[in-house]
Amino acid sequence: MTQFNKLIAAIINSPLHGLLGPSFALITVIGRKSAQPVSPPINLVHFDEAYWVTSLKKRTWWRNLRGGAIAELHVAGKTFSALAQVIEDPEPLAQAFRRYFQTNPNLAKTFSVKFLGTGDVDPTDWQTLLNERVMIQLSPLHKDM
Repeated sequence: MTQFNKLIAAIINSPLHGLLGPSFALITVIGRKSAQPVSPPINLVHFDEAYWVTSLKKRTWWRNLRGGAIAELHVAGKTFSALAQVIEDPEPLAQAFRRYFQTNPNLAKTFSVKFLGTGDVDPTDWQTLLNERVMIQLSPLHKDM
């Protein structure tokens, strides 16, 4: 983990977590080969009774969640377990990103996605996004989260 990520993780785990805002969290996944926990900081969005996070495909932590796995989330001072589902296939991934941007239109700028006058996403931007990223749906195992 980079020094920057270590700093962000320390803030998330401290009483100062509110300084970063509600979208910053830590996810802990168990490595399938190493059996060791990995806890990268993430940015997440909450909608449809789940948390959603996206990652670059070239990162490796999310691969431990393929096929469905339990992850631990530390969000806004609370820690809880969630069932993780990785979305990689093009059509379900496109649907997930459409919902992601509908819920949070400002996030499109973060991903360099431009909308056309028709309201559709620029096809080149869209293809780049789908080629470079995955989406992970994290459903809390307890309804009070």
